[in-house]
Amino acid sequence: MSVTVHNNVVSGPEECYIPAHLSYGQFLFDQVKNGADKVALISAETGESITYQYILQKSVNLAVKLQHLGLRKKDVVTLSSENRFEFVIAALAVTFSGGVLSTLNITYSPGEISHILNITKPKFIFTSPITAQNIYDCCKDLTFVEKCITFGDYDVIPGLMFNDLIKDHVNIDDFVLPDVNGKDDTVAIMCSSGTTGMPKGVMLTHINFLTLSAHMKYYFKYVQEKKNNGIVTGLSLIPWFHAYGFITTFAVMAMNIKIVFLVRFDEEQFLETIQNYKINMMTIVPPLAVFLAKHPLVLKYDLTSLVEVWCGAAPLSTETQKAVSERTGIDFIKQGYGLTEVTMACCVDLTSGEKVGSCGTPAPGMKVKVIDIENGKKLGAGLEGELWIKSPLQMKGYIGNAAASEVLFDSEGYIRTGDIGYYDKDGYFYIVDRLKELIKYKGFQVAPAELESLLLQHNGVADCGVVGLPDEVAGELPIAFVVLQPNANVTEKELIDYIASKVSPAKHLRGGVIFLKEIPKNASGKILRKELRKMLKKPKSKL
Repeated sequence: MSVTVHNNVVSGPEECYIPAHLSYGQFLFDQVKNGADKVALISAETGESITYQYILQKSVNLAVKLQHLGLRKKDVVTLSSENRFEFVIAALAVTFSGGVLSTLNITYSPGEISHILNITKPKFIFTSPITAQNIYDCCKDLTFVEKCITFGDYDVIPGLMFNDLIKDHVNIDDFVLPDVNGKDDTVAIMCSSGTTGMPKGVMLTHINFLTLSAHMKYYFKYVQEKKNNGIVTGLSLIPWFHAYGFITTFAVMAMNIKIVFLVRFDEEQFLETIQNYKINMMTIVPPLAVFLAKHPLVLKYDLTSLVEVWCGAAPLSTETQKAVSERTGIDFIKQGYGLTEVTMACCVDLTSGEKVGSCGTPAPGMKVKVIDIENGKKLGAGLEGELWIKSPLQMKGYIGNAAASEVLFDSEGYIRTGDIGYYDKDGYFYIVDRLKELIKYKGFQVAPAELESLLLQHNGVADCGVVGLPDEVAGELPIAFVVLQPNANVTEKELIDYIASKVSPAKHLRGGVIFLKEIPKNASGKILRKELRKMLKKPKSKL
């Protein structure tokens, strides 16, 4: 991609065009309609498939029914589900109605679910059977939740059944989508953890999603022309409730590409799916790249159909990038860089390995500057600092948290990322560290402050600090340093089990517990996490 560097600001190529109506719902409606009788989605588990035409018909049926039930423009609808056909239909129906979709991580604890529901205040909630009871327990006393709608064939909780709502046939040509203000109207709320603990709700607009879709089309066209090799079938494994999985899946669907999806990662099924469906493109996270680079099972399968593999959510080592290509014959794995607050995709490496370790150049229309964390000055090539980004992709803000939103923007409209990196003389970026204290476990963000708060609620804990223990497969494992109360007889296992009972799986103390006599802090009482990380190189001590 063309890139320019001027006054220590790196700019991507010219911005892509987006539809003048500025409605993401209208855009998806038109694109899905264009797909006609092409296969849109295939379940790798069952082999069942549905066409774009089927998706459009059922989505319109559902949209009309939701409107009859009282859904109005700007109303929030929560969706809590694993990857399944109904997820896509429900998401489209809400968007077609001018509603705001809020996706919910299916592994969230009751406390996390309640927190998100109370800040988003959904009118309706869609849920799959595996999350239904948790969702119902958390929302049954919330007056703003009017309907719970369950996927599947059995009414496991009180409410409505999805299958009943999509039965009545609606003439698609008679369906009219509501007008929206694409610049200001929120179309989705995606969860992003913050250093304060509980997840934040990132409000993304119609323009955010339209721009991202235009960028994805630009990337695909660029790589296909460069390789003279088309992308016909993509693999979707990243959970759709996660911003990374949701945004990329719908952007690919908007190009009428066939998508084979998996509900969960299973070694053999993952490899069989690539081989049997001749997958051309997939988005992955670093643990999957490590699997491809090291697991003996990989060599038993033919993966040569893959022409594009993009990795995101956390940095990928250059060693793993090279190992995957050398071992499997898959072309160079491209790294991308993004964050939910900037609609995920900020940079994408579209080379074929000429810039190993880089996450690429800025997206079209995007400007990135690197700021010295000590004096706030813009830095030149090769100098490390904090990345700040300006783009039509940047979020509207955090729902219900204007203060947290405002501190992310500077006077020029750039949004801070909290990530440390640098760019080379050609404008390619490299991420080296994070200013944020977030731990990244398999692409999920874990806030140390939340785990510390929970640990301090334990009667036997006097003080604590949580950091990430580097792990080649997972990225980082949450590990706790704990100071016990005098005469307390608390074991490592007890604290690990205690935290596991309070939080979702990504936040478990998989790195273990190290007992200390004192937690290192600065004069203002802030935990010195760098000092804790240094201790990880020393053997554990038990008091």
